[in-house]
Amino acid sequence: MMDSRQVLVDWLRAEFATEQASDFARLKRIPDTRVVWFLDTFTRLNPTEQSAVVDTLTEWSSYSFLGQLRPPAVVERFSRCTAPPALAEGVRCTGVNLLAGLAKTRQYGSLQGWLTAQGTTGLAAQPSEHLARRLEDLKPIKIPTLRRLVQRAFAARFATASQDMGSEFWRYQGTLGETAVSVEIRYSGRMTRPQLQYGVEVAHPDVRRRLGGITFEGVLGVGFGWWDYLTVENAERSVALLCDLVEYAARLPERLPLQGSVGN
Repeated sequence: MMDSRQVLVDWLRAEFATEQASDFARLKRIPDTRVVWFLDTFTRLNPTEQSAVVDTLTEWSSYSFLGQLRPPAVVERFSRCTAPPALAEGVRCTGVNLLAGLAKTRQYGSLQGWLTAQGTTGLAAQPSEHLARRLEDLKPIKIPTLRRLVQRAFAARFATASQDMGSEFWRYQGTLGETAVSVEIRYSGRMTRPQLQYGVEVAHPDVRRRLGGITFEGVLGVGFGWWDYLTVENAERSVALLCDLVEYAARLPERLPLQGSVGN
């Protein structure tokens, strides 16, 4: 009989294949430089290389669903597949809070000045085309404005109540059908942190599992829900996407295999 983790790995591979067949319709709209870097890298691989990467991603993700520690070899393979260079080049894989700081420095005067000084050209000098049309669009959304967008969108979709947990953390609790949904978000305007870091906890009365810390990109193994490319121009549609990803998480308890084996 196939073991529990292999059943999960096969299911996760099918989830990744569905997203890939859509030309990564959701992933490419996620305002996260780690996801941008992954897609830029993954789509340049040949089919054999892509399949090997997906094997690593699905194996990584399966351990979290079963609440098991990942072996060091799995961690090492995952990091090699998904971690951008320590100093990612250009505007494509640099968070917008840091970009805004660079643009304001007297040394550069603008993002174009910074790119020129660095000798950055080609793809690295172009914003992610799904997140910004031009360099001038790379202006970070103010955190109070972002919080208001999230609160309004969540209230409309999930009838959520919001709670300020302190230390930049907010919790939103609501429902989708019979599923209880709790989303925890950490907001930050600091250059060294994601602007929005989210995780979803869901519980369904008819399913023997409670799943926590879920992100759509985490299920696929390509990110952690660390959104650092939220701009004035893309924030509203990014928050609408976040609602879709929370709904994806809310439907997982009824879709995952191994009903009695997965979750807390």
